[in-house]
Amino acid sequence: MLDSLIALKDLEGVEGLPPLSVIEDMRYEKNTRKSTRAEMERQKLEEMAKERVRQVDDKGRAYGTGRRKCSIARVWVEPGDGKFIINDKEFDVYFPMLDHRAALLRPFSETKTLGLWDIKCTVKGGGLSGQVGAIQLGISRALQNFEPELRPPLRAAGFLTRDSRVVERKKPGKAKARKSFQWVKR
Repeated sequence: MLDSLIALKDLEGVEGLPPLSVIEDMRYEKNTRKSTRAEMERQKLEEMAKERVRQVDDKGRAYGTGRRKCSIARVWVEPGDGKFIINDKEFDVYFPMLDHRAALLRPFSETKTLGLWDIKCTVKGGGLSGQVGAIQLGISRALQNFEPELRPPLRAAGFLTRDSRVVERKKPGKAKARKSFQWVKR
């Protein structure tokens, strides 16, 4: 480093080069600055976001897999007029409860793209609430694959996080996972 500073002293009067004191200050700042862990994580995330590209199949659809409890959903998303097909049925026929339908549409309302996509999905296993959670995760992943710039709002709302809670297993000597049998004094 000392040799390069001596060489720069010889070039101090050359036009186009910053003054030697500015170069020394920049080097000192660069060497003494400690990057925090959060700053490094943020830089990594920015680099990963730049690397993300659209993943679309030959039919122009994006795919996403969602899982919740025992349910597995395979979701295809393509631009359209808002058709929503689940297992070859309309989604309001498949899910008659309003809160289930609202939960399915939340990723679209969060990204302000409601009614701009056609969704076709197949779901199997589990009950209704598990299937709703699986489809919601699949929709979010498919939207992210189609348009990578939708990832931050989906991530902020928590739609890209897989809910890992599953039913706890039954233990021996217990009625269920944690419930004990009724206690008898004698």
